[in-house]
Order: sequence, then structure tokens, then C-alpha cells
Amino acid sequence: MDSRKLITFDNRTKEFNLLYNERLIKINVIYRQRKNISIRIMPKDKIDIISPKSVSYSFLKDVIIKKKDWILKTLDKYKDINEEFNEERKFVDGEIFYYLGKEYKLKVIYDKNILNRNKNYCYISLDNENLIIKINNYDKELIKDEIKKWYKFESEKLVMDRVEYLKNNNYIISTLSPNIIKIKEQKKRWGSCTSQKSIYINSRISMARLDVIDYIIIHEFCHLVHMNHSKDFYELVKQIMPNYKNSEIWLKENGYKLII
Repeated sequence: MDSRKLITFDNRTKEFNLLYNERLIKINVIYRQRKNISIRIMPKDKIDIISPKSVSYSFLKDVIIKKKDWILKTLDKYKDINEEFNEERKFVDGEIFYYLGKEYKLKVIYDKNILNRNKNYCYISLDNENLIIKINNYDKELIKDEIKKWYKFESEKLVMDRVEYLKNNNYIISTLSPNIIKIKEQKKRWGSCTSQKSIYINSRISMARLDVIDYIIIHEFCHLVHMNHSKDFYELVKQIMPNYKNSEIWLKENGYKLII
């Protein structure tokens, strides 16, 4: 099929449509203050094209057409992913949550006698295979909020520990100093670095493997030198972490599972 028929533009929604397996998949256009164009594909069938504000839709369509084979190949790779992670969380026994790259099954223990029954209390811990929640008010939103708080707390500890480790074991990292490093809730980004040299790390990062956590930290530290994703930027990442590609690939393939 002609690529121009495979990819169409909807003037009403300002989105591209890609014909894939007899279905139309939306490609969201995101304009940002940046120099390069990038395409982000996330399970399942979620595609963004991120572009500088000055670029026309016509030019973006040409970019998508040029990258068509890669887009279709990536969509094929994601077609057999675990559907459990594409549904809204129910926060019930048996749901899978990740911590440091390992799977844990959620186990909710309701105990109305935990401390004062008139107040909401929640205790979270890990054993060999379970993420255990002891709670005195079985409320889905309460459980969700408490799990978010727990992962953020764990992420803060891990990131600070890994930054200290990396600074002590790598000369390049030891010479780089952000203004702040802050853990915050982010929907799509695992990390970001502002022009003011502030680094923000996703509060779910403790779900990822340790080497992936290191990669995300290193990636953002390298933005203190190169505020782009140029060849020089990735050369610097490679100098610090020669096998960073392995961590990058794991995150691309498993990032959709790291959800709350």
C-alpha cells in the first residue's frame, strides 16, 4: 500500500492516523521547545511524535512515512504484551507490581483493629514474592495513594544512594552538579533536566532494575552538559555507562509494566 494512504492527517483533531492490522491508530502530535523530532511508541498502540514548534504537519507526515517500517516493526513487537498492564488497576490480591525489576504479587490484608479504627492506617512491606498491604479501611483510592507514597519514598532513598555511588565511582559524574534532584510523579517521562540544571526523576523509578535506575540518573546528568539528544550526548552517556543500551532496551520493553 502507498505510504501516504497508510498515514493520514485528521485536520479536526490535529492527529495522524496510521492504518495497522486494519485498524486506525492515532499518532499524537506534541509540540515542545526543542531542536529535534522524535517518535515515541508505548504499549499498547500509543504513538507520539514530539517536535519543535516551528515544524509543519506536512513535514511531520514525511518523517512518519520515512520511519514507517520501524513504527510497524515496533507495533508488531508489542502486540503480544501482557494485557493486564493495560487495564486500570483494581488493587486486589494477585495483581503484579514491580520493585527493582522483580515481580511481586499484591496481598491486601484488611484489619480494622490497626491502631485507631476512626483513622485510616496503611502499612506496606515486601516479602519474597508479595507486596503486602495491611490496611484498616479497604478503599481503592486509599490503597492507590498509599502505594504511590511508598514507591516515592523508596525511589527517593534509591536515587540518593545511587547518585552518591555513581559520584564515588565515576570521575565524570563526580564533576557534574545539578542545582536540585527531586523525585516527582510523572506520567510519561522517567527523568528530565531543565535549563536551570534541575533534575527530576519519576517517583516510580524504584520499580525498575538497579542498572536501569543508574541509566536514568546518568542520562539526566549528561543533560547538564548537552541539553539535547545529539551524538555528543550519547557519547558522553557511553563513556560513563558503556553498556547503557541494555538498560535502555529493558526500559523500552518493560516500562509499560511499571505502573500504579
